[in-house]
Amino acid sequence: MARTFRTIFTGFLLTAALSLPIFAQSGDITYTIQVGDTLSEIALKYNVTIAELAAQNGISNPDLIFAGRTLTIPADGASTAETALQTQTYTVQPGDTLGIIAERFGVRTTRLAQTNNIADINLIEVGQVLVIPGNEPAKPVYPLPAPFTEISLSHNPIAQGETLLVQITLDTTATLTADFETRPVALTTTDGRHYWGLVGIHALSEIGVYSLAFRATLPDGTEAAVAQDVVVSAGDYATETIIPEPGRENLLAPDVIKSEAQKLALIWNRVTPEKQWRGTFGYPVTDPRITSNFGTRRSYGGGAVNGYHAGTDFGGNGDPIFAPAAGTVVLAEKLNVRGNAVLIDHGLGVYSGYWHQSQSVVHVGDHVERGDLIGYIGNTGLVTGPHLHWEMRVSGIAVDPLQWVTEDMEPSSGE
Repeated sequence: MARTFRTIFTGFLLTAALSLPIFAQSGDITYTIQVGDTLSEIALKYNVTIAELAAQNGISNPDLIFAGRTLTIPADGASTAETALQTQTYTVQPGDTLGIIAERFGVRTTRLAQTNNIADINLIEVGQVLVIPGNEPAKPVYPLPAPFTEISLSHNPIAQGETLLVQITLDTTATLTADFETRPVALTTTDGRHYWGLVGIHALSEIGVYSLAFRATLPDGTEAAVAQDVVVSAGDYATETIIPEPGRENLLAPDVIKSEAQKLALIWNRVTPEKQWRGTFGYPVTDPRITSNFGTRRSYGGGAVNGYHAGTDFGGNGDPIFAPAAGTVVLAEKLNVRGNAVLIDHGLGVYSGYWHQSQSVVHVGDHVERGDLIGYIGNTGLVTGPHLHWEMRVSGIAVDPLQWVTEDMEPSSGE
């Protein structure tokens, strides 16, 4: 399936050298940094990029700002990175937001809203024709440092609990590493120039702007780094109360839950380098009747909400369970909380789990292809009744499995 990537550049070098500030001009406003502020939060508040704010104020390291310092905020329409251009139009497409469109064309969200008399930036419609203040093709607000030539994100903003596909193109071969905040991102390449990887967004992530940082090391040891803003938006999640079947309340004991989680984390935090899946995933059941959605906020045993649903539940009893994609079985045993369980490694840090089975028919080390039988829906472990819990993990982070059914989590070029 072909995929359209939205490319949004932050494009500033993370060097230790101090750059000279750009002095305030007429129309600029100021902001005094408060205790606990981050440059990302300030940039989001004023609808500017981190790079723009950093350049305006001579900040060489966006992670080093100090309470009490006064920042100059460029006024709308006076961006230090924008070029005065003639207007053009753009028709809103499915999945677009005003922020995405603004970043794509290198203008501010507020400027785009004002140009089109939009009072609420969250209210735009598919098919709506927007006037873009510029007549050039969409381009980055800031140029990327060599050897970076392009950074593409499948979604930006991206919702809590979703998987982000990232592609990076270099103009020469180099070793590339990436981190989302402090978490390493597993990257793969076939030629040393075209890299891609996946970022799992935690379902309980705080709403806001996060940093996706890249560092390229050239054969001669030269290094270059660049950071990309990733906006995490709220997922559409409901709340439910889970009352376990009588006699299984002991499975809610913290030590039981923690011990099992640690056992599984040792497996799904490992990254095997070879991708085994191809294209979209299939459903693991023939009758995908959903009884509980991924990300649902949960109260276990009643009372306050104290967790969330890390998978998607399908109703059934004795129904066959099939592998949704190719992979290798890395766990097949009975667990206390998850009952009869199977865990499949699909490569590149991607795992899928199948809990509460009545019976599993695969063994550790088995290779499975899409559609292979792996077990049957049952009523084992911590349950309210028979069902299949289907879970997806990306580098240890639980993500929405249904996104994998509708989207190709790999580059359209097959890199």
